[in-house]
Amino acid sequence: MRRFHPLITGTLLLTAVGFFCRILGFFYRIFLSRTIGAEGLGLYQMIFPIHGIAFALCAGPIQTSLSRLTAASPEKGRAFLRVSLALSLSIALPLTSLIYTFADFLAARVLLAPECAPLLPALALSIPFCAIHACCCGYYYGLKKTAVPAFSQVFEQCIRIFSVLLIVHVCRTNRIPITVLLAVWGLLIGEAASAVFCLLVYGCSKSVAILPNANTPITPLLLPLLTMALPLMANRLTLSFLQSLEAIFVPNQLLLSGLSRVESVSIYGVLTGMALPFVLFPSAITNSLAVVLLPA
Repeated sequence: MRRFHPLITGTLLLTAVGFFCRILGFFYRIFLSRTIGAEGLGLYQMIFPIHGIAFALCAGPIQTSLSRLTAASPEKGRAFLRVSLALSLSIALPLTSLIYTFADFLAARVLLAPECAPLLPALALSIPFCAIHACCCGYYYGLKKTAVPAFSQVFEQCIRIFSVLLIVHVCRTNRIPITVLLAVWGLLIGEAASAVFCLLVYGCSKSVAILPNANTPITPLLLPLLTMALPLMANRLTLSFLQSLEAIFVPNQLLLSGLSRVESVSIYGVLTGMALPFVLFPSAITNSLAVVLLPA
């Protein structure tokens, strides 16, 4: 039986999963807009600059570096994964603490949206789970085992949607007011579920050790990881910073144009929460190809 090249199978699998998750996500956003309103969707989208900067610091560059290093030396992949997890969590946990503690300051002074303050603590709690998920995905991308990241993505999306539907049902049954916070809790639950899924898959394989062994030299593993991750971190931080400026200035410029605060946030929510995901729908193909090509 003819076997296809891993590049082809990996791209097709990730593309199919990407399309499936984007379709689910599109209908999920429609549900959110009807549940929390366009203004609530706008507030939900406005907190993602903080998430993007945190991800650029603790997860994204490390995931890419881990993928390349694992592809270059598969026999050292597990050791690289454990060091990456330790490094990523050592950055993610302080970031979580800072965002959780200074949520009011970040909302009022950075995002210029004090209404986002109650959302940031829940968002902060998702950062360590994002770090774990990203590291595990980078490891499996490096091994060209794209099925694990693909299924973890589907699992995360399904758990997020199911948890939000369940929260909405409980709130309506008990006549509890529904706020935009439920969407952030859905994000947190989904990220936690995907991180647990990846760790379970890793734990069920040959080695169950998660952290580096005390006798394992860390420096030969950490140096190449940092050498590759630091330039990527600078690049991602720059992009995240520019995206943050967009999220901050667009609603405020709409406000200066004469619209009310509710109208400006609502327009921003419709633009970034519904219109842009629909326009960028075909990018699932190029994103999947880029992820599969990167380790090579």
